[in-house]
Amino acid sequence: MHSLCGSFILASSASGQSTAGLVGTVRDSLGGPVSLAQLSLSGVRSLSDSAGRFALVGLPSGGATLLVRRLGFAPLDFKLDLAAGRTDSVQLVLAMLPRELAEIISEASDRARARLTDFYRHRENGSGYYYDRKEIEQRRVQRISDLLRRLPGVRVATDRTGRYVVRMTRSISGRDCPPDFWIDGIRAPFLNVDDLPLVDVEALEIYKGPSGLPPEYLGRLGNPSCGAVVIWTRVP
Repeated sequence: MHSLCGSFILASSASGQSTAGLVGTVRDSLGGPVSLAQLSLSGVRSLSDSAGRFALVGLPSGGATLLVRRLGFAPLDFKLDLAAGRTDSVQLVLAMLPRELAEIISEASDRARARLTDFYRHRENGSGYYYDRKEIEQRRVQRISDLLRRLPGVRVATDRTGRYVVRMTRSISGRDCPPDFWIDGIRAPFLNVDDLPLVDVEALEIYKGPSGLPPEYLGRLGNPSCGAVVIWTRVP
């Protein structure tokens, strides 16, 4: 199926659940992965990771419209018919939209403060670790993993591919305890700790467990018992 803004290929697999699911990848017209694309379907949101992968779970069955948005690409909207107990797989292609921006006067500091209202609210009321952009730069680190490995109760290891992964050491009997990752208020289930360059991070929140975790991050999805790494991106 095709649209003016992009295309997708649809496949399906069955499961025993009463809700539907949607997984897939987002790529540009040259075949490269598109990261941080925002996807929304029936009120459920997700972000694509550095490989362009995403997942939307717990979806109601029936007809729905998937919305895909990414700065620099044409928006993509199309209708899907979701079935309970089935997970559909899609391959999305976004059309690039190069454009020349008009001259503007930067008010980045004020806009960043407005965007980070939740960050400062969490920082005032929470019991995690909090870093704004100034504090991140003061630590003179190159990657998010470099910052996290300095925190007590946080372990940075390597997986089979040699990439760094984050684990919380609060787990019982050595159970693997990966935290959830959130970007700008959207859970990013496939995100690796260093997928997002530190230069693109405006603020960070780190929680080692459910204690002190803001209620919006305590949903039934994900792994809130192992805490969360909450990333706020910089204003372009």
